[in-house]
Amino acid sequence: MLNAAKDESKIHFLFHYEQSHVFGLRLLNSLICCLDTLLLMDSQFSVVSTLISSQTAEDISSSGTIIIDSLSMERNHVLARALLIGGPSERVLPQQTLTDSQVHTPTLPLITSTTLPKEYIPNIVGKSSIKQETEISKFLSESKSSKLDASWLEKCKTAFCKSTDGKLDSIKGNVIQDVLERTVVAMSSIKSEALFLDSVSDSETSFKSFKLTTLQELGVTKAVQYGVHLKLLTSTHDSQENLTKLLKHAGFYLKQQQRQVGSHLQSLNSNYVGFDWFAATIFLIMRGSYERSWKLLQSYATLSASAYMWAPRMHRSIHLPANLASSSIPPLLFSSCHNIELLMQVELPLVYSAFRMSGFTASQICQLWLKQCFWNYLDWSEVCSYVTICTLLGVDYQVYMCIAILRHLQQHILHHQQQQNLVIFLREQPIIDFKVGKHLEYMKRLESRYRRTVLADMLNFSKP
Repeated sequence: MLNAAKDESKIHFLFHYEQSHVFGLRLLNSLICCLDTLLLMDSQFSVVSTLISSQTAEDISSSGTIIIDSLSMERNHVLARALLIGGPSERVLPQQTLTDSQVHTPTLPLITSTTLPKEYIPNIVGKSSIKQETEISKFLSESKSSKLDASWLEKCKTAFCKSTDGKLDSIKGNVIQDVLERTVVAMSSIKSEALFLDSVSDSETSFKSFKLTTLQELGVTKAVQYGVHLKLLTSTHDSQENLTKLLKHAGFYLKQQQRQVGSHLQSLNSNYVGFDWFAATIFLIMRGSYERSWKLLQSYATLSASAYMWAPRMHRSIHLPANLASSSIPPLLFSSCHNIELLMQVELPLVYSAFRMSGFTASQICQLWLKQCFWNYLDWSEVCSYVTICTLLGVDYQVYMCIAILRHLQQHILHHQQQQNLVIFLREQPIIDFKVGKHLEYMKRLESRYRRTVLADMLNFSKP
């Protein structure tokens, strides 16, 4: 890495050290937008500590004056991105370059330790504790003793859609918990939804021996830090223990449904190498409850939706044909993203053309968004809405939501394609002002037009 080129002999090999260093930092900044890459870079190469060392060593002169140059600004931006997870309104990212008005007084202090200055961390205001009854909360209250079956599920969908009225984020967290738990139970009784049999048995002693990688351990720290920031979790130590236990249990559970694959790909000869962002999302939705999170995940694993929502679910899975399992190409890519491309061609021809001209596919950015459950791209309320609609209304809403986002970003996409920086824009910028509830009506129109094709294709992944 250019940033780690400390040896003077190595530095002299670089034609222009400062320009090369800036390029390296900008490349690193783009790479770590993928949270799995961030965890890999930091767990294997201690990127954050290296950047902080460079910042403290080079930003203070002998007189104690802080020196601000292009390198310190770039490092500062990368550090802010690496140290705090959050959507567009949940964290503050500093500028990468100085404007003329900021040369003497930068708007944000430089980061010189792993403890972020308060200016980078917005105060997250919790939802009002005043009880606001909605159609969905009323329905859940009145149907507590009802049988959770297909009939209940249809009524729940109707109540949920009536409740949104363009504002899904008005639905409280405890209602989201209840909707997910009861929906998963109801769907488990429907043959067309429950494609996977839950034939795995385990005990606490057996899954406790399951080992997490250093990357996954760092992911636990980051996820809990995010939960505390959102005021969803209170005790950092207890939450880390509970999330670690949940990931071990889930990893052990999924391992028993994996096939042996003879492959030269190292990732196929081991357990899932990335972090389980879906399990971490469920953990935060359940406010750190291991028991409720595991119960939901165990039931969710029987549903067809798990093949797309839960990235590690299909890793070397016995539920995939042997040739697909050995290809390491997940259903998320060969089905969801394939359908996104098809719908985009019809619904958003200008956006489709912009991607074609840029040499970058929508599949690449959509896979990144979906794999990490939109963490860092959407605010937490919208992440919850994404999980809820794809579970309750159908997993094909994963496709419709990505189309809705690309439609929302259409003018920005066209502009940045002309500026020849579309890839950088889509990877590095959060999805600002996107509210799932406001676009739900559009998604429902997409469902009415394309569900017969899209959902049928998505449910066909297990056939050779």
